[in-house]
Amino acid sequence: MYKSRIGRALSVTAGALAIAAASAMPAQAVPDPGKHRSNAELLLACPSVPATHDQWVTTAVHRVGRSLNANDKVMLAAFETGWVESHMNNLNCGDKDSLGVFQQRPSQGWGTPEQILDVSFAANSFFTRAIRNDAANPGYTPGQLAQSVQRSAFPDRYDQSEAKARSLLNEAAWMHGMQAGSPADFDGDGKDDIITFTKNASADVYVSTSSGTAFDGTSVKWHDFFGLGGETTYTGDFTGDGKDDVVAFTHGSSGDVYVAPSTGTGFGPAAKWHDYFAPGGEIAAVGDFDGDGKDDIATFARGTTQDVFVALSNGNGFGAGQKWHDFFGLNGEFPAVGDVDGDGRDDIIVFTQGSMNDVYVATSTGSGFNAAVKVHDNFALAGEQPRVADVNGDGKDDIVTFTNNGLGDVWVAISDGQGFGPAVKWNDWFAPNGEFPYTGDFDGDGKDDIVTFTKGATNDVFVGLSNGTSAFGAGVKWHDFFGLNGETTL
Repeated sequence: MYKSRIGRALSVTAGALAIAAASAMPAQAVPDPGKHRSNAELLLACPSVPATHDQWVTTAVHRVGRSLNANDKVMLAAFETGWVESHMNNLNCGDKDSLGVFQQRPSQGWGTPEQILDVSFAANSFFTRAIRNDAANPGYTPGQLAQSVQRSAFPDRYDQSEAKARSLLNEAAWMHGMQAGSPADFDGDGKDDIITFTKNASADVYVSTSSGTAFDGTSVKWHDFFGLGGETTYTGDFTGDGKDDVVAFTHGSSGDVYVAPSTGTGFGPAAKWHDYFAPGGEIAAVGDFDGDGKDDIATFARGTTQDVFVALSNGNGFGAGQKWHDFFGLNGEFPAVGDVDGDGRDDIIVFTQGSMNDVYVATSTGSGFNAAVKVHDNFALAGEQPRVADVNGDGKDDIVTFTNNGLGDVWVAISDGQGFGPAVKWNDWFAPNGEFPYTGDFDGDGKDDIVTFTKGATNDVFVGLSNGTSAFGAGVKWHDFFGLNGETTL
């Protein structure tokens, strides 16, 4: 993580995968030399371009778009452009002086080479122009909008890439929403509450506290400006006072981290607790990794390094980021945090999903993470939503997965401190398609339960209580209007 953003630029060599010759410029085509030529299609100055995208880049571009409230068409235009120009890679070569994911040219006023190779800067430049052009030309297709920014010699290729761009956009949106949940006892009464970040221009934060049998029907605004559109928001007890606070990772090129501590009835003013952590497309997380009772922050660098960095809390700020693991959480995998061995220190977990469906754990020593060990060989299939929670109350976190489809099943594998047992179905109808499921101890009995936010037209919240041995109870509505579309709920 702690490296120059230029270091993220992909150096393309002759050994890289080449684009098929059929995609090269037709021999008879002689483009206007004053216009931009798409590098991924023409291979002019780069000897070859990777055939696949860099997930770190797509995540970073998506975050910038969200932070600027880009609409769906503008977002798709950005991904069409990124695919045509670089196959969504941060190239350090291109036609003439073109560079980066969007192949922007310093000589044409897009910035210095260093700025253009900063993916967040480059994306901000693209989105700023695209949003302005979309407002002036609402009838443009995404490809036409892309062309209005890029001025390519081959304008049709943006719309022709729509299917691929949309699949990459959907993947990036999934990555942006990749949150395994975090503790949410904001008033310190031993019962987890629910929270929503509006993530719009107002950036409000609402909380509904738990009574043990329901969430307070009147949601209360606990902060009036926290967690902007492209930021990642979590919760955790960073001060160690027994009340969970809120944290926001700005990502981008600044990588700032802000915390607003809980007073028990609201969140105090936001203060910067770190000035460079989880930049760009990295995946942030929260956990008490040294076991001192104060939650810390971690980031999964992914990309080409797969490093994991941790910054420990001193109760008033986070210390310098330190590398705790040098290969964990590959692109496309789902990282999470939990104390799976019950030693009081949170460990890191990754669900590979995809074709393998393995689960790996790297336990914490208090100053680093041990080597990763496979602890399950078939859990949380592709498309499912895995979580980590202590569902039987034994002090060791277990793994939970929501199929999140038409079946609506919930499966659990119990931790024995060294691995996880076989997957067992604990609920056969909870959090079906499109809902947002999490876990937490909502009745305060020491066993984690399940919760789902329906969003959509109803915005209901349902809870299924754990019996601690074999099942979550049937979902019961605990709130009838909380967590609207576009908001981040936990």
